[in-house]
Amino acid sequence: MKRINLKISILVLIVLSLLIFTAAGTGAASDLKEITIGYFPNITHAPAIVGVSENIFVDQLNGIKVKTKIFPNGSLFMDALATDQIDLGYVGPGPAINRYLQGADVKALASASNGGTVLVTRKDFEYNSLADLKDKIIATPALGCTHDLLFRQLIKDNNLNTNRRGGTIDHRAQKPATMVGLFATKQLDAAVVSEPWAAKMEAEIGSKVVVDWDQMPWDGKLPAAVVVSTSKFIDNNPVLINNFLKAHQKTVEYINENPLKSSKIIQQKIKDITRQELSLEIIKTSMQRTNITSRLDNSSVQKLADLSAELGFIKGDSDLNGFIDSSYLDEITR
Repeated sequence: MKRINLKISILVLIVLSLLIFTAAGTGAASDLKEITIGYFPNITHAPAIVGVSENIFVDQLNGIKVKTKIFPNGSLFMDALATDQIDLGYVGPGPAINRYLQGADVKALASASNGGTVLVTRKDFEYNSLADLKDKIIATPALGCTHDLLFRQLIKDNNLNTNRRGGTIDHRAQKPATMVGLFATKQLDAAVVSEPWAAKMEAEIGSKVVVDWDQMPWDGKLPAAVVVSTSKFIDNNPVLINNFLKAHQKTVEYINENPLKSSKIIQQKIKDITRQELSLEIIKTSMQRTNITSRLDNSSVQKLADLSAELGFIKGDSDLNGFIDSSYLDEITR
C-alpha cells in the first residue's frame, strides 16, 4: 500500500510540475507588450495596409502595441523573420516556400490575397490567343519569382516554352518600372506583372490585359501574399495569434465591404511610404483584379513549389507538409 501511495504521490508531483511549467510559459507569452508586423506597400498586401491604418489590429490585440516594418522584397522580409526583427507579417508565397524547404522555421497561417497577376501586351500587339506569343519578347519581373512561375505554367499549359528551355519565346527578366519604356519603344511585346503595374500601363501607355488574374494558372487561386510567422512565436503566443488572425479576418471583410474607402486608404499609404502617388482609378482597377481573402488554397501552393523544383529554382524535395497551419483560421471562421 505504501508503494502504491508513493507512486501516486510521484505521479501527482509530475502532473503539478507540468502544470506549473505550462502556466509559466503561458504567463511569459501574456507578458508580451508589443509585436512587429512586416509587410510591403503593395496592393496584394491590402489587409496589412488597411488593418494597420484603421487600427483593426490594435483594437483586437487587447492593448498590445503594434509596430510595423516595411520591406522592398521577400528575401529581406524572410531574413528579418529569421532574426526576430519582426514577429509575423505578410509576404509572397515564393520566398516563404523557399526558406521553409531550406529548413527555416516558418509557417503560413492564412492568405491575404489571391490573383493580382495578369498578362499584359503592348497596345498595338495583335493578340488572339497564347499561340501569338511565339517568337515574341516577353518579360517577367525576375527569374523564379511568383509571377515568373505563373508565366511558365501558363505557357506550359498551352504547349509553349521559352528560349531558355528550347522554345521560341524570347523570355527576359525586367523590373516593372522599365517595362513601361520598353513597351513604348516596341522593345517588349508582353509581360506578366502584378498590380498596380498592369493598371498603370493601361492608364499611361494604353497596354491591354489579355489574360486576367482568374484566367491565370490554377484559376487565380494561388495566393499573392500570405500571413506567416515562426513555429516558435506561434507556440509561445497562441492567444495573440488567434487575436491577430481575427483582426486579419475582420480587415479582409472590411476591405470587401468598403472597396472605395479601402482604395483611398491604400492610395494614401503607398504615397506616404514610397513617395509615389498612384491615381485612385489605378488603385481601384488593381483592387478589382485582386481577390482579398484569408482562405489559403493548399493545392495551388504545393503546385507552385513543385513547379519551382521542376525548373531548378528549388533544390531537393518540394514537399510542403507542415508548412501551412490553417487550424487557427479554421477555428475563427467556423
